[in-house]
Amino acid sequence: MNMKLSIGQISIILLTLVVVGCFSPDELSEVPRIGYVSSHFYRVPDDYVPKDETDNPRDSIVITFTLEDGDGDIGLRSNDVDNLYPYHPYNTIIDSRGEKVRFGGDYQLPFYKVNEQQGFRDSLFFSDVDNRPTSYDCKYFILDEELTGNTNQDSAVFIEQNIYGKNLIVDILRKQNGNYTSVDYAEYTNSINCDLYSLSGRIPIFDDDNLGRTLKGEISYSIPSTGHVYVLNRDTFKIRFYVFDRALNQSNVVESPDLTLQEILVD
Repeated sequence: MNMKLSIGQISIILLTLVVVGCFSPDELSEVPRIGYVSSHFYRVPDDYVPKDETDNPRDSIVITFTLEDGDGDIGLRSNDVDNLYPYHPYNTIIDSRGEKVRFGGDYQLPFYKVNEQQGFRDSLFFSDVDNRPTSYDCKYFILDEELTGNTNQDSAVFIEQNIYGKNLIVDILRKQNGNYTSVDYAEYTNSINCDLYSLSGRIPIFDDDNLGRTLKGEISYSIPSTGHVYVLNRDTFKIRFYVFDRALNQSNVVESPDLTLQEILVD
């Protein structure tokens, strides 16, 4: 396979859903069900020449899986509509005075969590101890968009990730001494690169006109990362994943068989 062609395919592979048939609503459950099909690993060639400054290809693991859903409410848009509750990406942590809790500074307990898009009036209890991580981590902090151009980590806002902000939850489990352990790429590489902190993503809405109709087909999902080779190297691993539909129903959890990057490498 031509690798330059593969790089282009990877950028759009998430949009590939083949609907293989329509079924009456009572034939399939409204809770989505998935099944593992295959995994492939695409390397960016050492001699690859970027087309321009925005061309930044990364190695990618592509997983393919079957999906069926009785009411077809699968997919999240990338626009503002599907960044509102309950699909908002995160909750903001505030202190008892209503101030945003940041990476640096002292704050008054207890802490509360709020969805800023709904307003600070709808706060929920978060913690009666200061449980901020002592090192910067993209899972728990985000640079404040209100401070334009600010990159000072001390001013980064403490957050709680909303699991429903993504509808395909992916985890890589590395095998060591017969045991499987979830791998945090950012932690493993001691990196503050926010591109490394999560392998999960959003399955898009493929056809707005048919949203809500019975769905059955296959999806290929690309997991681009600069960390695959560095973290997994020659280790054995497997991929665990599941999906949410728009009603927040969780599918079954699926795991791949044991894999190595060398075994699934596409030449």
